Amino acid sequence: MVAWWWTLNNISRISNPLTSFMKGFLIGVGLTALVALIVGLTLDIRSFDRTSGGYEYPYDNWTGEIIDFSSMYQTSEGLYQKGYVIDLFFNCNHGLITWEVFGVFKGEFRTFSERAIVVHRPQDECESRGFNTNSWAISDLL
Repeated sequence: MVAWWWTLNNISRISNPLTSFMKGFLIGVGLTALVALIVGLTLDIRSFDRTSGGYEYPYDNWTGEIIDFSSMYQTSEGLYQKGYVIDLFFNCNHGLITWEVFGVFKGEFRTFSERAIVVHRPQDECESRGFNTNSWAISDLL
């Protein structure tokens, strides 16, 4: 019993080539995972909205690519876009955007803004898939 307790308390003092290799290996795996997480988050955030400009009413003079809602998966409540780290859910019944990280952490982002409704037109894809968007797809520009 005493030998076991001494080993646990003094494991860092043992200088062994295998121990040094394991420490280096685990540090390398941890750093690689951290870099992959940061790259995945960056790619997901950048791919969400690739448009710029047109932030003032009537939301014209914007440039870039609109969100391709037609390429998203359909769920019982709306559309789903899988990312590297962040998955996005677009609720077509209520116009709410929610996110999920690794299927563990979940949160509500926001509802579709009037600019998003006018520029990206998510209501068109939602309606073509059988959802009712009358409660949230409201703009005098439509």
